[in-house]
Amino acid sequence: MAKADILVRLINTLTKAEKRYFRLHSSLQRGSKDYVKLFDLLERHSYKNATAVKKAFHEQYPRISFEVCSKYLYKVIMDCLLYLHLQHNDTARLTSGLLKTDILFQKSLYEEGYRQLRKIQETARTSEKQELLLWALKQEMQVLQQLNFPYLPEKSLLKKQQYLQGVLQDIGQQLQHTALYEQLRYQWLYKGAVRTAGQKEALNHLVERERQTAGKTQEAIRTHLMFQAHYALITGYYETALQHFRTLNNMLETRGHLNTVAPIDHLQVLEGMLDSLRSTRRYRELSVFLEKVRQFKSDAPYLDVMTQRLVFIYELASHIDSGNFAAALALQKKQAPALLKKIHLLDVSQQAEIYLYLSLVHLGNEDINSAHENLEIVLQQSALYSNLPIFRTFKLIHLLLHYELGNYEYIRYETRAFRRHLHADNKRSFLLEKTIIKFLRNERLFTISTRPSNLWKKMSSNFDKIKEDKYEMQLLKLFDFSAWIEAKLKRKPLGKILREKYEAELADASSQLP
Repeated sequence: MAKADILVRLINTLTKAEKRYFRLHSSLQRGSKDYVKLFDLLERHSYKNATAVKKAFHEQYPRISFEVCSKYLYKVIMDCLLYLHLQHNDTARLTSGLLKTDILFQKSLYEEGYRQLRKIQETARTSEKQELLLWALKQEMQVLQQLNFPYLPEKSLLKKQQYLQGVLQDIGQQLQHTALYEQLRYQWLYKGAVRTAGQKEALNHLVERERQTAGKTQEAIRTHLMFQAHYALITGYYETALQHFRTLNNMLETRGHLNTVAPIDHLQVLEGMLDSLRSTRRYRELSVFLEKVRQFKSDAPYLDVMTQRLVFIYELASHIDSGNFAAALALQKKQAPALLKKIHLLDVSQQAEIYLYLSLVHLGNEDINSAHENLEIVLQQSALYSNLPIFRTFKLIHLLLHYELGNYEYIRYETRAFRRHLHADNKRSFLLEKTIIKFLRNERLFTISTRPSNLWKKMSSNFDKIKEDKYEMQLLKLFDFSAWIEAKLKRKPLGKILREKYEAELADASSQLP
């Protein structure tokens, strides 16, 4: 990416506080400030690319070099951001402190250098920043060696070396532990939930290794809980996942913990809570945590759009699950335009999720053309999205829309290819997809003598098996395909069927209360 393109994106992501500091910093500088003119231009207008920016700049300031201004502006902005980062980030402050002690040692100011180094070591130790602690310990040993170990007994030297080795071992164990969680999260994001016993078995070795490498530091405890929570999500144990995410959230909301955790990590915990609450049909508690997401404060544009996405997705999900498609459409009209303007800041999986929910809202409101348009945004870029777990849901919803339009020949053609990807050697695998395809391929369902209500009784037995199977029920989290088939067979609106199921679940939950 060209430096000018990076500059455009960088300025678009600056917060109000960062812009304010840039202007304060530039106002204190002397001499020519042509770079501020370029900043003003980029702040006031939106440009597609660097070529458009360069053209507009030359039109307004023909005697000023765009290349020189853009390079210098980038440097000044980065210097300003670095300064602000040093004021608000503990890791950055400790790193800066280590660089300063190195300068003090180079200037032979050993006493002051040692004083600051000891302070940094203690802060790094208490805040569990092991990599910085290792750096500080190595810096101390290097200086001691250069000074020929002044006034240092051999036992003290050996003790320092042993402590340094212990820190190094702790870092190695921590990296192994984090690597296992990263592998599991990658599975969750790009391979999806476990759908067969064989897939679960393949994950078991990760679980055992994670137990063996988990440490006792606060960071290790958080990583362990995140691992266990995501493992429970992947394998369909939503109550267990909810317990782990609840523990994590309580831990993070304890005074002192939020300062040691990146905001994106806290947001991931909140998203895990929302996912678990929806999966366990706890909508009242879900609304409480949605309010927590709304109150999530961050100046970073990516985190801002992440919070918008979570509120939008889970508010829509609550309306869809309860069959209130009119409220879902009203919410979509209100929130979707602002979210879609920033959708490029999200990863492809999150973008696909938004388009899927937009399509589901239109499906529930019987606006098949609009539902199809939102699906096509993803389906037409299959090379970008086809490896995502959510893509299978797109394909199934796409078939549902063609069924609504009466395109049965197209359905027969598409389902041939779809069925080849299912595991024919395991009758219990992918029962949901097989049940849906069997229904979609029978376009003469209403012309036979069997009453639709009897047909639903016969087909609902399959869905009862699906709901009892932790592997099969995973796909029903995004959309209740059984409700759509029931609506077709009973010739009722989808919203009414979902509402009946929703009220029955609420009544059942109330009856189980003590």
